Amino acid sequence: MSDLEKIGTAVLTTRSISLAGAQRVIGAALANAEESDCRVSLVVIDAGGNMTAMARRDGTADTATTVALNKANTALTLRTATDVFGKAIEDNTMLVSSLGSQPGIALIAGGLPITEGDEVIGAIGVSGSRDGKDLTIARAGADALRSAD
Repeated sequence: MSDLEKIGTAVLTTRSISLAGAQRVIGAALANAEESDCRVSLVVIDAGGNMTAMARRDGTADTATTVALNKANTALTLRTATDVFGKAIEDNTMLVSSLGSQPGIALIAGGLPITEGDEVIGAIGVSGSRDGKDLTIARAGADALRSAD
């Protein structure tokens, strides 16, 4: 086996959302937030958990950005929507308490993985709406990336 073949078995290739893709997601989510007149923060992270794009509507509380980042991180880490996972474990108080106390985890609606096929390439987190529209806004962003291809 050549050195190149040995290295090939030890290295993984990961696909990740690009800056252009993250900006498209943020743009669509922001447009939805504006239509709904929701003051929210929106964060897109790449497959490695790095913030790639962020927007905060005027008048949105500063803390909403941290919560949006935590929602995106949770969706990326768990590879599922934050509300779906939160509902799935709500009867397990020990798990809810344990996960909920971890830094960077938010088990409330508004975090979605961003996928290409079956592969998670990033995540979006939205926080700040007082009328429960964080998930709707996040979905508008994630759907914009899928529909653009």
